[in-house]
Amino acid sequence: MSDAEPRPAPADEALDVPPPVRGEEPASAAEPETVGETADADPEGTAFVQVTRRRAPRYRAFVLTGIGLAVLVALVAALVSNPADGYSQRQLFGFLLVSLGVVGAILGGLVAVLVERRR
Repeated sequence: MSDAEPRPAPADEALDVPPPVRGEEPASAAEPETVGETADADPEGTAFVQVTRRRAPRYRAFVLTGIGLAVLVALVAALVSNPADGYSQRQLFGFLLVSLGVVGAILGGLVAVLVERRR
């Protein structure tokens, strides 16, 4: 999961913490914790779970970037070159867009795989 995606809340049963009642402040907000307090003094203690974050690239972003670059290359190539007899610049652009778009998407995906392998 990334930082932008919402994370599901842990189940209250797993933490042994009763759900807060609407309109009431949680017990931890009403009574501030002291420095010398032991675990036995707080029967509703907070459970901490250590997790490992897997940082992976967003494949969709890499593929769409490859396609976007392919669109720009196809546009420039269609405007600069003269199409063959019987074809217009629009047809040339369409052909280049399809062919270079597939190549750009594949290259973008390969770059994402290489970025993930280096981590």
